[in-house]
Amino acid sequence: MKERLRNSLLKIGGQHLKIVESPKTKTKKHKKAFTNIVNKLKDQHQRSNDLHKEFGIDATWYEDNHFQIIEHLIIEHYGTVASEAIFWWVYDAPFPREEDYHIEEETSGKKHIVRTTTQLYNTLKKLKLFKKE
Repeated sequence: MKERLRNSLLKIGGQHLKIVESPKTKTKKHKKAFTNIVNKLKDQHQRSNDLHKEFGIDATWYEDNHFQIIEHLIIEHYGTVASEAIFWWVYDAPFPREEDYHIEEETSGKKHIVRTTTQLYNTLKKLKLFKKE
């Protein structure tokens, strides 16, 4: 909840007022954070690749530690299975709108087409692949 709104409510209700977010709001925030993180990571990876292709500059040595830190944080936050899907999306699905990428269920073999980061999130949530909190 925005700090300004929270402070206004505390003025009206007093210091003992308990503010609770709805599950729907928490889900929206989780989805927005996920898509922002994954899109920025994907953009950064693409920029690094473009830098190497266009100018022959390989920044791997410099970026590697940063990517390792980010990857460990993603694993810790989203869990191993969801993280594997995130890393696949970032590193191995460069042009998702041009090709059909999918996540396949191990048990049923059903394929879920993924063309956007939002579809990736929705699929991971639907298949309950996020780490339980």
